[in-house]
Amino acid sequence: MGIFKVRLGVDHGAKDTHKRFTIKVPANDKLSAAIQAERIGDGMVQDPLTEYTHAVSVREMPGPKPIKIMAMAMAV
Repeated sequence: MGIFKVRLGVDHGAKDTHKRFTIKVPANDKLSAAIQAERIGDGMVQDPLTEYTHAVSVREMPGPKPIKIMAMAMAV
């Protein structure tokens, strides 16, 4: 499981509002991250009856860098 950065676009009916925002979500893959972010984003729009979100891009955030055991032993 990783952390994904999902950029969402907001549509009003069939028209693009040109509003964009980004959400970070934990997920197993890009598709799951996009679906989860859209569900969260749909709850954040001004008029939920006519506005909805769609994923514009999905990127996995880099994980923590591995610490070399030898460097840890030398620091002690």
